[in-house]
Amino acid sequence: MKGLALPVIIIVVAGGVAGLGALAGLGGATVLAALTALFCLLAAFGGPLRADLRLLAGFAPALVFGAGVPRLLGEVSEWAAIGLLTVVVFAAGLLPVLGRRYVTVGLGLGMSSVFGYGFQLTGSASPAQVLGAPALAVAVAIVLRLLAGLRDPGKPVRDALADLLEGTGSAEHAARQWFGDRPRRWTAQVLAQTLRYRAARGVLEERGVPVDSDEVSRLASRVRARSTSDSPIPVPEPPQGLPGATREWFTSMWDALSAVHHAATTRDESTVEVPRGLHRRVLDAELRGALSWKSAQLRHAVRVALGMFAALAVARLRPGDPLTLSFLMATFAIMQPEWRDSLNKAGQRIAGSVGGAVVLALVIWLLPPSALLPVGLVAMLAGFPFMTSKPVLFNGCVVLMSVGVNAANRHLDPAPVLVEYLLLILLAAMIGLLFGFAAVPGVRKPSPEERLATAVADTRALLGRLADALRSGDADLRELGRLFRQSARSQQDLLTAEPGSAEPTAPQRDSLEHTADALRALHTTAVAIALPGQRHAALADPLSALLAGEPTRFSPEDDEQRLLLSSLSTNLAALPR
Repeated sequence: MKGLALPVIIIVVAGGVAGLGALAGLGGATVLAALTALFCLLAAFGGPLRADLRLLAGFAPALVFGAGVPRLLGEVSEWAAIGLLTVVVFAAGLLPVLGRRYVTVGLGLGMSSVFGYGFQLTGSASPAQVLGAPALAVAVAIVLRLLAGLRDPGKPVRDALADLLEGTGSAEHAARQWFGDRPRRWTAQVLAQTLRYRAARGVLEERGVPVDSDEVSRLASRVRARSTSDSPIPVPEPPQGLPGATREWFTSMWDALSAVHHAATTRDESTVEVPRGLHRRVLDAELRGALSWKSAQLRHAVRVALGMFAALAVARLRPGDPLTLSFLMATFAIMQPEWRDSLNKAGQRIAGSVGGAVVLALVIWLLPPSALLPVGLVAMLAGFPFMTSKPVLFNGCVVLMSVGVNAANRHLDPAPVLVEYLLLILLAAMIGLLFGFAAVPGVRKPSPEERLATAVADTRALLGRLADALRSGDADLRELGRLFRQSARSQQDLLTAEPGSAEPTAPQRDSLEHTADALRALHTTAVAIALPGQRHAALADPLSALLAGEPTRFSPEDDEQRLLLSSLSTNLAALPR
């Protein structure tokens, strides 16, 4: 969605939802439905069609509740509505612990809820219309996601597998994409053999053995394609002079690529049986890890909720102010998990607002008042393509839209409205930075090295205890549960530091991200292995060997066990690198 595509999509979606809202009798809530649909689209894309639709089905009730109920409750008790919206914002801030796919889900829920509460309706609306507006928005988002994915629903899975094969994607992301779709046998084989290939290639590169990537790129293109033709993959002879163990790694690497080629060519579309409830158990393990005061993500969610509570309390003092919505949305946008990101967001918002104010002042001086509305609308459409690439420019366009449209629609003098807007943005930045910088008393601020060492140690402790439990058949469920929670929490803290902690260098940041991907994949694998029953008892000895840094020759015939063992070996091998 670049260039002119994004404004066109915005016009089509917002206009289409507004038309449907008018036909459905939403009355004054029609515009609320149209704009809420844009926030819903944030959560609609990011995975295979099947997984996205399943996520949207669970997301819909939460969004309808968050965007509608606090607003309705505000007609009875403003403080009760503020309290309820604060809880919704807290939940939205906590959602990213479930994985990177839920970052946009939390953002969509938070923005929709804040927008639904602060938006000034034109005229009155019944409770059915207020709740019907976000319901229509979610329904349109679901239909759009369905239409976008019908032609090729498996494309995100193939792309993730191809990226992993080429070394540009993560094993954790590829596994989650594969698991979220209907797990097919050929993609399971590609995933398992790609993990085996990445592990072997990593060892060879450490030992200085050159690896040709041209054939790998061609094979990745074959995996990425919707259909494929059969053409052989050339298997080279190992370079002369390789010692025995290194020669074995070279042979293993090309055996894995040959297996990927065979799976991508034959494409067995039968379904792999995945244990029931595994997806729920993975999410449950992630969430339990965050429900502790030691969790940096939990503390961030608390700070966001308290910051929004303060902003909502200030907004309560200005009933009917058309700029309240801009103030609330700016406050929510500024507060980020990393306090440096909060500072950056505040700087971008202030700089953009000042620049937009200068342009708007020229518009007020040079053009007639009737030009305010069209200039504001054109500026907003022109600014949307730069929302992420040039946020300062986008924020400047928001000034033209917010001040120009409100001044024109309410027949207000634009100059005082502009001054008020700048003051509210400054106040939003102050609130956002206050709670973005606020460190929770009594909580240490570990360095990046400490966070990385702790996360690796916690995951190794979990896997070691799991291997013992598989071998003995007697698991202490309470101890395993504690280790799962501790592992999940330390992994989440890798990328969510406490305000005031040391800033990682660029190499450290890359290392933290790669390690977090490997550890999350290991954690998910551990959840699958720990499912009730002794289905994976045979993995006990191979797991112990891998933890000790020793090779394992165990080759399970079961597809699920082969995938689990490949994930363990690849991600454990990646940790030292």
